[in-house]
Amino acid sequence: MKKLAASNEMKNTIYFFFAFLIVACSYDNTVSPNQHVITFEKINYFRHPKISTDAPFKYRLTYYFNNEVPQSWIELDSIGKVTTEYIYEYDDDGIHIGARYREDGNSNYSIEKVRFENDSMQITEWIDSIGKVYYTMTDYLNQEGKTFRAEFKGDKIHGYDSTFYNNQGFEKRIFFTNTKGKIYNDRTFEYDSVNMHDDWVMRKKIRKDTIREIHIREIYYDSSFVTADGIFYQGILSTGELSENSFSFTKNQDLIFQTRTADWDNQFGFLATKENGLFTASIPLAVIDTIYNGAISPDGNKIIYCIKRQNAEQIWLLERDKGNWTEPLNLTERSNIDGGYFYWLTDKDLFFHTPNKNGNIVQGKLEGKKLTITDSLANLNTESGTEFSPYVDKEKRFIIFTRYLEGNISQQGFFITLGSLKFLINT
Repeated sequence: MKKLAASNEMKNTIYFFFAFLIVACSYDNTVSPNQHVITFEKINYFRHPKISTDAPFKYRLTYYFNNEVPQSWIELDSIGKVTTEYIYEYDDDGIHIGARYREDGNSNYSIEKVRFENDSMQITEWIDSIGKVYYTMTDYLNQEGKTFRAEFKGDKIHGYDSTFYNNQGFEKRIFFTNTKGKIYNDRTFEYDSVNMHDDWVMRKKIRKDTIREIHIREIYYDSSFVTADGIFYQGILSTGELSENSFSFTKNQDLIFQTRTADWDNQFGFLATKENGLFTASIPLAVIDTIYNGAISPDGNKIIYCIKRQNAEQIWLLERDKGNWTEPLNLTERSNIDGGYFYWLTDKDLFFHTPNKNGNIVQGKLEGKKLTITDSLANLNTESGTEFSPYVDKEKRFIIFTRYLEGNISQQGFFITLGSLKFLINT
């Protein structure tokens, strides 16, 4: 054995599963027919920064019984070679009592024994070939049955692991402390996405304020695979039933506005807030009817949007007053400007599409309840092409936008301005 007990990375993962078992095994193992349970999961580990062609440097596969209790797990290297195999053992009552495990190069399994002193203490012992305990890990459990502190002891105490969790119960920070109080292997985790069952799908592993790894998790529930790559916030920001479009964030990125639709010209506005680092489910914005597109201001107190009626693109404004949204205001009637596809640069300055010359992008200013065009962006727009969907660098060093010119492939796609918005590159 290669000092499996002293490997903090592996031990934390192991006792996380052990802690879960206390809760799982304390209840009847039967599962409601309507309850979706995990039957298999795969975690892909990537180095950061990750590009689309990168392959994981490690994989971890976990298999579960039909009551969501883990049956076994294996870890594989980048070429798919098994480096560790771990098999849980239970007694006739389904209580976890130990495990067999084998690392790369070992033909025989090593043995772990597990027992619970009480509801808040779990003892894991590693056994040698003659049945003698040579290493012990003691897990101290919180009220949710999760380890918050673990003690490692061989001939003497070697140190402690401390684990902290966020409000969703996901690991937030883990570090090892030796007997002299020095901290080692300190790492934190930030979660970027969850699925409809509130299980994490992607997270970042961070050390010393630097992202080191990206972990992407694939999960099967019952016989259904519901967390495929590319689905962001499944069931929360993405539904799988409608198309999600026209999204924008406030400056602190704690609020997102998006549209959903089955009909491109008639979309519905939704808002989602971030709590404890994760977005909650999107809530329909009931104060407005169907819209074409829209965007929320950096301070979160305005939403400018477009309503498409008989090929006219009217601009409307929604404002928040003391936490409540006021009645929508027709900016087209007040300012005599049609348009859509908005991008807020500041709480007053924005870029948007107008129908002039088959569709141009302009810069505007919203002062009070009136919208004005401050720059027609002549170097960006064309006479016969349609320009829309701008994204503007905060320092106005460039604009990324879409152009479409019928019959000219070179003038169809995404473009970027360079050099004070004067030169264009087709991306």
